[in-house]
Amino acid sequence: MLYPFLQNTNFDSLNNRVTENIKHTDALLLQTQLVGHEFKKAGFLQKRWVYHTIFWLVYNAFMLTVIFSYKTYDTIYYFEFISLIPLQLIIAYYNLYQLVPRFLLKKKYTAYITALLVSVTLTSVLNILLRGFYFHLDSKYFANSSHFTLYNVGIQLMDNFFVVSLTTSLKFLKNWMFSQQQLKEIEKQYLTAELNFLKLQIQPHFFFNTLNNLYSLTLKKSDEAPEVVLKLSDLMNYMLYESNTAGVPLEKEIMHLQSYLDLERLRFGKRLSFSFNIEGQTEQAIIPPMILIPFIENSFKHGARNSIDQVRIDISIKVKDGYILFDVKNPVPKIKATAESTGIGLKNVKRRLDLLYGSNYVLNLRETENEYVVFLKIPVC
Repeated sequence: MLYPFLQNTNFDSLNNRVTENIKHTDALLLQTQLVGHEFKKAGFLQKRWVYHTIFWLVYNAFMLTVIFSYKTYDTIYYFEFISLIPLQLIIAYYNLYQLVPRFLLKKKYTAYITALLVSVTLTSVLNILLRGFYFHLDSKYFANSSHFTLYNVGIQLMDNFFVVSLTTSLKFLKNWMFSQQQLKEIEKQYLTAELNFLKLQIQPHFFFNTLNNLYSLTLKKSDEAPEVVLKLSDLMNYMLYESNTAGVPLEKEIMHLQSYLDLERLRFGKRLSFSFNIEGQTEQAIIPPMILIPFIENSFKHGARNSIDQVRIDISIKVKDGYILFDVKNPVPKIKATAESTGIGLKNVKRRLDLLYGSNYVLNLRETENEYVVFLKIPVC
């Protein structure tokens, strides 16, 4: 009977997880709008004042070092020089937080250049006036720079433009670094959502095929149907509740592959023979869940189901030199049946491999006259 199995297995959980993952994928664009805000809260922008303070300390320490190299040892002069720093702060931050967002970022280049020229000119005038004030207080070091000559005005304009250019460049560099980090975070969320969705698609696909097998046994009134129910229940428990991680122990995956092979043995009976060889240190190896079973399922689906002869399927899992080597060989039926499915399992597992490993894996699907061979090589996690 199917009813105990259906009662003990929470199909609603599977349906809910699929639905939730679809909703998550659809809502991802909305979520990514919040990534920048969350990154700001958690990242270096939370301590912006610290970095700004460090910048101005380093910049002005360098300028004071240059002045000291000219053997200017008057302590009063250094205090007077420091008193000019606020003018640099004013022009720098006025440009960054007023002119850039209001004009430059909105591509109002003429307005930006005009406003910047006016601001820099006014700051330069104030700088010369303040130097003149110190000169009248008998500060000899400002004697040459305290008058409105073409040379002095030019020097002040260049100095202020340098400060504006430097701070603006650093601002855009920081924004670029932030946007790169934000893009990586968005990409990571997309990949995670797609991987989860692909894995959840494989599960219903697998259950559908296995329930078909169970249905064929019940039609024959087979005594093996209860055993199939128990093994399928174990597999569903693994897929629904134990495979919700990025990786599972290879030994656990092998154990559930063996359960699936037992199901197929019950289904095909004496007509089927297979070998399942395991080599290497599998105890410490980690593998993405449900990454191998679609290949094995496909070998039975197209190698055994479509053949009326004796069928042999060879499966090998080997851990060697930091890689998991997986082989499946199944016979090609003499009469190929018309495709009855869309191949969801293989399509999804190929996409998962691309997302998980990029170019760091090998997948060869080869068909000869009598045999279909799958070879997969993935790094041990």
